[in-house]
Amino acid sequence: MNKTYAVLALIAAVVLGVYNVLPNRYFSESVFPLAAESSVIAYDDLTDGGSSSVEFNLQDSLLDFSCILGGNSAKAAWCGLLFDLNKAGGEEALYRNWTFVDSVVFDMESYGTGEVLVKIWTFDPDVTDPKVAKTFRLLMKELPLTSGRQRVALPMEQFYTPDFWYKDAKVDTTLNRRHQETVARVEIAPGWNQPKGKKFGLKIYSVSAIGVSNLFFGIVLFIMVVLMIIAIGRRHSLHKNENGN
Repeated sequence: MNKTYAVLALIAAVVLGVYNVLPNRYFSESVFPLAAESSVIAYDDLTDGGSSSVEFNLQDSLLDFSCILGGNSAKAAWCGLLFDLNKAGGEEALYRNWTFVDSVVFDMESYGTGEVLVKIWTFDPDVTDPKVAKTFRLLMKELPLTSGRQRVALPMEQFYTPDFWYKDAKVDTTLNRRHQETVARVEIAPGWNQPKGKKFGLKIYSVSAIGVSNLFFGIVLFIMVVLMIIAIGRRHSLHKNENGN
C-alpha cells in the first residue's frame, strides 16, 4: 500500500514539475490591423434619412475616421466603425473564439470626444439569426478617452449586455449567457453624450484581444483529482480487506 502511495506521489510531483516549466499560453488576436479575411467599414445614417457624415481612410497600419452627427435634435443620429471578424458569412464555427480573452486593448488617437462605445457582437445559438444583425448578442462598454494618442485596455469582465438589447431583439432577460467564445463583430460608436454637429475623430493604430489560457492548469487539476480518487479508492479497498468484507 505504501508503494502505491509513493508511486502516486511521484506522479503528482512530476506533473507539478512539468507544469511549472511550461510557458503560459498567451492568446492574442488582432482586430486591427486586419487579420486574414476580416474587414472594416464606416457607416452613417444617410440611408435612413439622417444627416450625419463620416470621413474614412484605411491604410495597412492606420485607420483614420471622423464623424459629425446630424444636427436635427428631433431625430436620432448615428455613425461608427464596424469590424467584421466572421471568416465566411454565417456559420457559427467560423466566428472568432475569444474564450481566453481577458482584455481588449486599443492604441488610438482621438479629438473632439471624451468617450466612445465599444460593442462586441457575439453569436448566441438561442437567439441569433445570422441574417438579422440585431439578434447577435451585444456586449458593450464605454471607453473614456483623452485628447492625443493613448493605449487603453478594457477588461472583458466589464462588458455588459444593455437592457435595450433585450427589448430590441425580443429576448428573455433570463437568457444572459455572454457567449464570448463566438465573436462576430467589433463596433466603435460615438459616446452617449457626443454633441450633434460637432466633429470628432479617431486615428486607430491597433485593436487587439489578449489573454492567458487556463488550459494547462485545468489539465493539471484533472490529473490531480484522478490521482486523489485512485488513492481514496485504494484506501477504501484496503479497509474492506482488513474487515473481511
